[in-house]
Amino acid sequence: MKNLILGLFLTSLFCSYAQKTAIKNPESLRIELNNGHWFNGNTFEEKTVWVKDGILSFSKKNTQNDTVIDLTGKYVIPPFAEAHNHNLESDYELEKRISAYLDNGVFYVKHLSSIKKRIDPLMHHYNKPNGIDVSLAHAPLTGTGGHPVALRKRFLGYGHFEGLFNTIEELESHGYFIIDNTDDLNHKWEQVLSFKPDFIKINLLYSEEYQKRKNDTAYFGKKGLDPDLVPPILAKAHQSKLRVSAHVATAHDFHVAINAGVDEIAHLPEIHNGKPIALEDAQLAAQKGVVVTTTASLVTKNRKKTNYEQLLGNVRSNLKTLKEAGATIAIGSDMYNDNSVGEFQLLHSLDQFSNLELLKMWCENSATTTFPHRKIAHLKEGYEASFLVLNVNPLEHMDNINKSIGLRVKQGTILN
Repeated sequence: MKNLILGLFLTSLFCSYAQKTAIKNPESLRIELNNGHWFNGNTFEEKTVWVKDGILSFSKKNTQNDTVIDLTGKYVIPPFAEAHNHNLESDYELEKRISAYLDNGVFYVKHLSSIKKRIDPLMHHYNKPNGIDVSLAHAPLTGTGGHPVALRKRFLGYGHFEGLFNTIEELESHGYFIIDNTDDLNHKWEQVLSFKPDFIKINLLYSEEYQKRKNDTAYFGKKGLDPDLVPPILAKAHQSKLRVSAHVATAHDFHVAINAGVDEIAHLPEIHNGKPIALEDAQLAAQKGVVVTTTASLVTKNRKKTNYEQLLGNVRSNLKTLKEAGATIAIGSDMYNDNSVGEFQLLHSLDQFSNLELLKMWCENSATTTFPHRKIAHLKEGYEASFLVLNVNPLEHMDNINKSIGLRVKQGTILN
């Protein structure tokens, strides 16, 4: 537990290079909340709390309230966050997906790569007090024939980009950027920035075999960037005050990304390969305050394979290594039909984390890595008045915690 708390501290320290701000909501109700038990990061304390302009206060009473809410016997926590998904770029059943997020208490979503021309018409659904808040990377950086080129090509054939792109060539620099050398990086960087991403995503896949795979079409879609390009990419991104999230497949990808200084690892390594990560790399991730997003439920896609139990055991083992090293772990699913609830349930079933650790991973770490410069993820003075009121103490009853939500408040707006 001490190691996990250290990881949380290092993450908050790293994020402090930009001052955190709270987004006010002038349309917020003025609320007084009495007798509730409020999560302080470790336990629950009974407090009276006030909301004004969508901001929390534990000391400044409202001169007038629109409503007073008695929270006797209730437990208040920060909202949940989905730290890895791709399911907000299509208008197909979008309202249903948004409702599923909010109904389950998930207010923040990190969208790891989108096509700006495709998601822009949908942005009016997001980033408002009565909707989910979304942080976006756009076209990820990869190598020739690397991930996600094959995926984009397949979706192009399905007609998903009708009216936007007709060929895979037109998709380049919208669905992905091909960066094979520093000349590509320098030439294309301004276009990368022109999309105004909230962060940059880079793709590392089987980087230990980069030379073997780079010109071999048999590995189409199963390769990524030259690992030697990661440091100059990071230098440009950080100079532009943008954090970098690295898609990784293998333990070596993890090693490359951590040593180069990425800000976030978008996947638990070795989910589909079943190899251990190095303790030294996990310890370095902790020292540098790198956030590791789980996506562990992806292992269930291998359920019909004969080695499924071995793969699941390796996921459990690698999570244990990260925890014992003190790495900061966030909950994200990368499952189109999930909203982080299924990911949480899998993590809970692995029996590697205490209820307190799971709560902090889902409420604090996941939200902080999604919006590192906002005053969210904690119930503190001056932070945004976004919270969930539970009917049970989650430190005692973590099962189906999303089903015990009695009240949802986002930036001072009551959602139910």
